[in-house]
Amino acid sequence: MNGLSILIPVFNTDVTKLVHDLHQQSLLLDCPSEIILADDCSKPEFVEVNRKLDSLDGVVYEQMPQNVGRAILRNRLAQMSHYDYLVFMDCDVEMVDGDYLNRYLSSASADVVFGGYIYKAEQKQRNCMLRWTYDTKLRTLTAEQRRKNPYSSFSTVNFFIRRDLMLNYPFNEKLSTYGHEDSMLRCELEQKCIAITHIDNPVYHMHLDDNESFIEKTHKGVENMLVIKEMPECQPLTSHLNLLIYYAKLKRLHMVLPFKCLFLLTKNLQLLNLKSAHPNLTLYQLYKLGYLCSIAK
Repeated sequence: MNGLSILIPVFNTDVTKLVHDLHQQSLLLDCPSEIILADDCSKPEFVEVNRKLDSLDGVVYEQMPQNVGRAILRNRLAQMSHYDYLVFMDCDVEMVDGDYLNRYLSSASADVVFGGYIYKAEQKQRNCMLRWTYDTKLRTLTAEQRRKNPYSSFSTVNFFIRRDLMLNYPFNEKLSTYGHEDSMLRCELEQKCIAITHIDNPVYHMHLDDNESFIEKTHKGVENMLVIKEMPECQPLTSHLNLLIYYAKLKRLHMVLPFKCLFLLTKNLQLLNLKSAHPNLTLYQLYKLGYLCSIAK
């Protein structure tokens, strides 16, 4: 059915302002729309606040009986949707302006569209410099910059996709913990020659991980790489994931054990830099590779 479904996976976040802003925009669209919230077993105080949004016309709130993870939750949202076009966004974002939905609809002839995300200047804090540096150098790019590497620049923070494509290429539900479900999706899109269009339609990403949290998420993401590596159905996709490419090179050169030993010897020194006011992104990539070597069997 022609229309727009706005899909938001929710976890321990008050999405009242976001949903009200989207709802106001949706009322001005030239097509029918809906906003669907799927709550991944949030704390009671967030459930109490967010379930009230169900009273808004065109807004649906569904609570999962148990925590299912990002991949299953996003697939559930796609299955619940009624319209031909889907907009996925993380729950910890804010609108930049009032034309967000219209910009995506103006690009509805494309299969997949990534609008990007940005941060507010005041979010830059001393204890968050690793995530800030990583995102501002590599992720919060303009559409023109992202078009140079259209697949690697894709993220699930904020994107538009045809419903039939999302149902045909769902998120891999074996990735139940944090990390790389977006990598798997964009790798599959690339393999199937499904183009990702980039436009300037950013949201503000309001949650900036502190250094400790971001390093912990990095560990979980690397651990998910090992899960991906062992999945037979994912073998064609692993050649698109840089960390696994470099790991394979180390393995061919019989350098995994030496690299592991070097990582374990220098890990604390590396962390001193990564948690500093001026983290080195090359060192961050080497840290991820070293951690992968240290946990691989």
